[in-house]
Amino acid sequence: MSFLKFFSNEKDSEVKKYSNLHYELEKEYPHLSESEIVITACIAGLLARVAYVDFKLDDGEVLQIKEVLTKWNFCEKVKSEIVADMAVNHIQEMAGLENHLYVHPLRDLLTKEERFSVLQSLFLIAASDGIVESIESEEIRLIAKGLELSNQHFIVARAEVAEFIAALR
Repeated sequence: MSFLKFFSNEKDSEVKKYSNLHYELEKEYPHLSESEIVITACIAGLLARVAYVDFKLDDGEVLQIKEVLTKWNFCEKVKSEIVADMAVNHIQEMAGLENHLYVHPLRDLLTKEERFSVLQSLFLIAASDGIVESIESEEIRLIAKGLELSNQHFIVARAEVAEFIAALR
């Protein structure tokens, strides 16, 4: 299935903006299947989105994005640092996009357990600068809903970084 078919009902300009990361991944890794590229682009996009939801990007967040992408191990031939750099390079344009551009493909391509792992990864990114701000937590809550995960999934993932939650300090 073509990447752009996932977004057939979206405005062309939004798809074009989002697909810049997809096109770079496709160019860098022509051997990957379409679904592998989509999953990689969407997860990297969500990680970058949470890191930049407060309109600042800390070095710790960039390092954590690289670590998380390494743990995802999309494919042995994919270099997490390259993917992270691509996501960071497109971070400002991705920040203005709706979450559904990232989550809808993941709902179709990932199992519930894998989508929960995405949620856990997002909280790791949010906590990587030493504090999970309310805006980050709420962004992740919206993403969890888009991934069709329950509030219990959100609470469990959030509890894993409880010591960093600003509202609990």
